[in-house]
Amino acid sequence: MPKKLVKKNIEKLPAYLPGENPRHPRVIKLASNENPLGASPKALKAIRETLHLTCVYPDQSSHALKESLASRFGLTPQNLVVGNGSDELMQFIAAAFLNAGEEVLISENTFSTYEFVTRLFDGVPKFIPLKNFAYDLEAFSEAITPKTKLIFLCNPNNPTGTYFDDASLKKFLAKVPKGVIVVIDEAYSNYNDASDFPRSLDLVKEGKDVIILRTFSKLFGLAGLRIGYGISKPEINRYLNMVKLPFNVNRLAQTAALAALEDASFLKKSLQVNNEGKKYLYQELKDLGLDFIPSQANFICINIKKKADLVFIEMMRDGVIIRPLTSYGLPNAIRVTVGTKEQNKKFIATLKAVL
Repeated sequence: MPKKLVKKNIEKLPAYLPGENPRHPRVIKLASNENPLGASPKALKAIRETLHLTCVYPDQSSHALKESLASRFGLTPQNLVVGNGSDELMQFIAAAFLNAGEEVLISENTFSTYEFVTRLFDGVPKFIPLKNFAYDLEAFSEAITPKTKLIFLCNPNNPTGTYFDDASLKKFLAKVPKGVIVVIDEAYSNYNDASDFPRSLDLVKEGKDVIILRTFSKLFGLAGLRIGYGISKPEINRYLNMVKLPFNVNRLAQTAALAALEDASFLKKSLQVNNEGKKYLYQELKDLGLDFIPSQANFICINIKKKADLVFIEMMRDGVIIRPLTSYGLPNAIRVTVGTKEQNKKFIATLKAVL
């Protein structure tokens, strides 16, 4: 009898469902939490000036970008590892630290890549329910067993936009035993305006077994180039670099990220557009009588009280792409990216018509 070609755990891997991309110039995409203003002008200029070097391999270690980030954060380049999007770094983490059969704690109703990388490396995902649509760190601590190896925390959470504060995180970490690595995915942390948001960099400086993940895909507008970074103590990053493929981050992505860091006016304008857009959408959603979750990110989770997949199809027919949250375990909810003033008005008009 012939052997099976594929490993058992691969057969059960959940497929990632990306947001739809527009196929017509008049269609607006508010599904994937991209920056509605586009990319940083300084990043685009740097890309154009670097195009002639696309025949040359990129810097294997992303040294210039690490130096710049380290200087900003009061860290060393050894505290940083750069990936082809922060998703790739999640795969590095599972590859480096997760043995077959070990447990990974993951919240329900959160980013699906945590489960994907767990199953990819034959780990066992354990799902913790949200509490009031937010991470329940107390329940996480109670779920830790001797088999627990990794814990994934998304802050702010995608897709609810909720967050846990600094005191809650420190209280939780005090209960995490040695040998368990806590991964804090802060893809949307640039958008938060909470005074008690975790000061996660302090945890790295204190030598905690944490890995902070951040990205250039959202606020910096570089989603199409795929570049993110992890922040941790050198002892952890050493192993992440060991499983990294050579030249995993292309030259244009490194160049653009370095330039985008210096584009203060673009970042300020992006935050302003997001904050003003949220205020507008909050009021319009209240007027429609819809329940929504106040967000610390650049998107809003809305309970539309009917099948989100059907609403998604109807809205797309009218030229607006949003994200139905069925795959996140919220079949009557949608997630909408905060867009420009015109995009937000189009979304509200279409939502009214569909509902």
